[in-house]
This record gives sequence, C-alpha cells and structure tokens, in this order.
Amino acid sequence: MVVRAGTLALTALLLLARGAPAVEPAAQHTQLGLSLSAKGLHREALAEFERAFALDPANPVLRRNLARAHANLGAHLLTTGAPAEAKAAFRAALEVGGEEPAYYVGLGAAALQQRETGEAFVALEAASRLAPGRPEILVLLGEAYDQAGDAPRALEFWGEALKQRPEDKRLRERLERAARAARVEERYEARESHHFRLRAAGALAPGVLDEVLGLLEQAYQNVGFALGYYPSDQVPVVLHSDGDFAAVAGLPHWVGGSYDPADGRIRIPARGLRRGTAGLGEVLAHEYTHVVVARLSRGRAPRWLNEGLALYFQRGGGTGDGASRRLLTGFRLPLSALSGALAEAQDYGLAAAAYAASASATEFLLERAGVQEVGRLLRRLGEGVSWERAFEEAARMDLATFEREWQERLR
Repeated sequence: MVVRAGTLALTALLLLARGAPAVEPAAQHTQLGLSLSAKGLHREALAEFERAFALDPANPVLRRNLARAHANLGAHLLTTGAPAEAKAAFRAALEVGGEEPAYYVGLGAAALQQRETGEAFVALEAASRLAPGRPEILVLLGEAYDQAGDAPRALEFWGEALKQRPEDKRLRERLERAARAARVEERYEARESHHFRLRAAGALAPGVLDEVLGLLEQAYQNVGFALGYYPSDQVPVVLHSDGDFAAVAGLPHWVGGSYDPADGRIRIPARGLRRGTAGLGEVLAHEYTHVVVARLSRGRAPRWLNEGLALYFQRGGGTGDGASRRLLTGFRLPLSALSGALAEAQDYGLAAAAYAASASATEFLLERAGVQEVGRLLRRLGEGVSWERAFEEAARMDLATFEREWQERLR
C-alpha cells in the first residue's frame, strides 16, 4: 500500500503599512516562496520562507508558512523515494509549527516506508489523538499493524477507513486480499528466526520449518553481502498448502514462489516439502532477493533487473545454463517490453523466455559493472535518482548503447 502525505496550502503574508521595518522584505520572500511552491520547487520555496521567518520571527503567519513548507518538502520527498530526508522535514515542521496531525501523518508514512514500525506507531498514534477517526490515519495505522504481523488489528483499521471511503476501490481490494490471507494464515503454525517470521501449513515433514529458516538466513547473508543491504526487521514468509497458495497468491500452477511488495510477504507453495527437498534453497534465495531489490530501490527497479538478480542469486551467483540460452534464439523483445511480458505472462513458454532474457541482460550488466555497483544502482534508485541516470552511473554507458550491445550478444 502506497503511503504518502498531502501537500499543505501556504498562506500569503498580509502587507502592513508602509515604513514598517523588515516586514516588506519578509513579504517579498513570502511571495517568492509561494511562487516557487506552486511550481513544485519545494527546497527553493523553503529557503525563501526561512528568510522571511528570520526577518520577523514573531509573526504567526510566517511561522505557519515555514512549518508547512517543511511539510510540503517532506511530502515531495516521500513521493520520490527519500523517506529518511522526509522524516527530517516532517520533524522540522513539528518543531516550528507545533503539533499538527498532518505533520505526524507524514512522519508516520515516512517511517513506514523505512519499515521502522515502532516509530510509525508513535507518530500515527499522536496524529490519531489530535484528529481521531480520520481515514488517512486509519489506513496508515492498518499498514503499521500489518508490518508488525498483527493482521486482525490491520483489518480492523482498514475496515474502519473503508466505512468512511466506500468508493476507495484500492483500499477495498487491499482489505479483501488481506482478509483472505489472514483467514488462511491463522490456521498455520508459527515459527521465527532472527531475521524471518514464518507461518506454515500443517502436516509438513519433521524438521522442514527449521531447514527453511536456516536456508532463509543463509540467503540473508549471501544477498546482503553482495548488494550491501540487510533488513533490520523480520521478513514474513508463508509456506502455503497448494490450494491456499492458488487462492491467496492467484498465480499459475507452475509458479514456485512469490513476493508481494503490497504486504511484504514471501509466499511458497509447500508441495510435499521434506528435509533436503531439491531446489528449496534456490527458490527461497530467489524470493528473498526480490525483498532486497524492492527495499533498496523503493520499488523503482525495472522488472527485468528485479527478476534477473533473483535468478542470479538463485543460481548461487552463477550464469544461465544452456537451456536458458536456447530459449533466447530469435528473441527480439526490447528491455522496455520485458517488464510487461513478465507481469502479464500466464503462458509458461512466454514466461520462460522473458525470464531467460531478464537473466541474460542482468548477467551482461553484472559483467560490465559488478554486483556491488548494481547494489549501488538500486540504492540510488531508492534515493530518487532517475533510472536512466542511475543506470549510466553503474554501467558507464547509456541504456540505448547497453541494449544494442546486449542484443548483438544474443545474436
């Protein structure tokens, strides 16, 4: 669920009588700040409101404008994938403007983007105290409880929000999907390790859950070392019965696992798992890589790179096999079309070719840049840098040149 804070309206400074010292320059800075804010130049606008406030710090309008300018910058930073900076902006808004529900909402939303659930609760409960029952606060509180693994409480808050927003189709779909998953998971056995929270369908062979957690911890170390990122919270993982996996994930029968950024869960169909089941570690490494890529890039990595990296770590850092390369004979889809092919493919043959192409393009990128530089690329995306710029920094060539050379390699 996307969490963001809205932009706040700024107030024009009323000009006082001619000759009042410092007021006219303050008004000029205010008018310039209003103009810059209307153009979406929030940092520049903030600088003007700071200058205005410094000239007349006793003026309540100037103080309110400065606080709102901090909040507007925070909202902008949230939408561009910079939650750490956004938190600082919303804290500055609270320091200057005092307790305002919107500032706490923004702070809570930024904390949720960083999966800092405890901090999110503090901010959102403060917002709820000041403005009880507001649907945007209820939605975010539901998100916080969902991150914390408390599905019943999440459903409660989302349900209350939906009563006030019955026309909100996205919220309704999120609530229905979460309710369906909660009904399934409440029957499952719970287990956890240091970095993972596992729920599993019953009747699995003895020792399977411990093995799954061990393999996940191994993936945590391997992928984290390569890409330079280790989540600080426990990642939720669900081992579904086959029927439940189809009902909750809604994916084709041949899919061996999934990661849903909307609820942050890795989902794996059990399919008769036993200790030592061939390929289990590879599937878990694949899905855990999606977690790292999504969090590092704030969900901004293209699908082909996301899947290509997942296949890379699934293979233990290896390259594609001969069968994968044969799938690419005559393959001509551009990289820009790969994401659509991966998202829409319900046909195994088409999906296999799209996955093989993603692995091939990612392998080519890793050869040019190295895995640590690709980790930096993902981090730059998460900081709000454009895909084109982040890619060129890593690959030391533009996308068009990279794709042309990759296609030549396929031929």
